[in-house]
Amino acid sequence: MGNYDLKAAYIQNYDLRYEWYPSKGEIVSIALFYKKFKNPIEWTYTVAGGTDLIYSYINAKGADNYGIEIDIRKNLGFIGLEDFSLSFNGSFIKSKVTFEEDNNIDRPMQGQSPYLINTGIFYNRSGWSAAILYNRIGKRIVGVGNKYGTGADGSSRNIPNSYEMPRNSLDLSFGKKFGHWEVKASVRDILAERYLFKQIEDITIPDKTKHIEEVTRSYKPGRNFNLSIAYSF
Repeated sequence: MGNYDLKAAYIQNYDLRYEWYPSKGEIVSIALFYKKFKNPIEWTYTVAGGTDLIYSYINAKGADNYGIEIDIRKNLGFIGLEDFSLSFNGSFIKSKVTFEEDNNIDRPMQGQSPYLINTGIFYNRSGWSAAILYNRIGKRIVGVGNKYGTGADGSSRNIPNSYEMPRNSLDLSFGKKFGHWEVKASVRDILAERYLFKQIEDITIPDKTKHIEEVTRSYKPGRNFNLSIAYSF
């Protein structure tokens, strides 16, 4: 269901960055960042008729998002591997949402992972090229939960947040040039790890708290194989 009461979201960005260029095509960069959100728009659940869930979008009052980003592109000749280069990009992020009302669950922003890692090793010599790439994203909220009171037994009546759980992704590619011709082959998602989505909640019952994790969706995407032959005029 749509929401005609949605307000436009506004973001203020502040960055402090140090960059060093050791040589052509190389960079070492460290950045501190802070983002202040006004009326961030998030995907969430609401309850209708006491039991039915409605999926929609709402505005939070605001959110703060800050962290550090490291970016490195460096040839590995300094360790005797002149034909190899390294690429690394990693971010560590802390985020927190603020609300108009007190009945919401304190949490990070929807869609924001606490860390992101993208790295790869590249080879290039005499028309041959190869690369191996690795990616990982930290656990992130994909659907915002809500709190709507307690039952007669004193237990909390919450709609838990939905999370996409971390997974590892590994890609491999090869290439070779023959004059105007180029042959490329690649395999994406070699590990083919399962995508896993969970609802996670700490349930309050008399005199104790119970931690519950429930798998709501799970699937394996499979591997992707590509082969291409190109001719340049």
